[in-house]
Amino acid sequence: MHARPVVGPLLRVRGLLVSNVFLLDGGSGDRWIIDSGHVLERPLLLAGLRRSGFLPGEVSGVLLTHRHSDHAGNAAFLRRTFGLRVFAHRADAEVLEGRQRAPRLEPSSGDPIAWAFAQIENHTRTTVPVDVALAGGEQIGSLEVHHAPGHTEGSVLYRHVGTRSLLSGDALLAAVPPLTVAQRMTLPHPDYAVDLDQALASLRALHAAALDYDNLLAGHGRPILGEARRLAEDLLASASR
Repeated sequence: MHARPVVGPLLRVRGLLVSNVFLLDGGSGDRWIIDSGHVLERPLLLAGLRRSGFLPGEVSGVLLTHRHSDHAGNAAFLRRTFGLRVFAHRADAEVLEGRQRAPRLEPSSGDPIAWAFAQIENHTRTTVPVDVALAGGEQIGSLEVHHAPGHTEGSVLYRHVGTRSLLSGDALLAAVPPLTVAQRMTLPHPDYAVDLDQALASLRALHAAALDYDNLLAGHGRPILGEARRLAEDLLASASR
């Protein structure tokens, strides 16, 4: 099996090294690919979908957490090849559809690896027509959409209420960037955020609004099952001191 069950109907495609792709197998009309991975890992993604039984004709669409190339890299291919609808926040859709230029990432940490990854993103043009532009607040199948700008202008979180799980993209991480070898929850990385202060403010606002969850399925790192909200609140409290 090329997708590992995480919790309930949520699965994680196995073998991907750059970023996570999750699957939601909620039955007819509620089968989603959440993020699409980096273009260099397309063969692994396709193998994972095929061996997980995610037949193109049965998939409801591709849900993007944000526009960066390691998350949206295969969205245009999946749309073109299989006719899958692509969903993204309208702010990121402006960039993905080429109507607006992505702001350059300007790393300030001094980490040479983070700098190199930022330059790759700056020189990578990820384009895809967005079929459904999200605003935040929508219900898509069994998922809630929550806008959390800061990492990108249109970063979103998807909450699966039935399993108390949050699919966070890079708005909240489960491994330490840039190499993501160390596995633990971390806040958005300053070198990759359009506006770090806004990213943190978005997370604080969502938690203040009682966004309830136990499990974190992030764009990088192994899923954190249990007490994820408490860990996030502790990190946010530390960041404010």
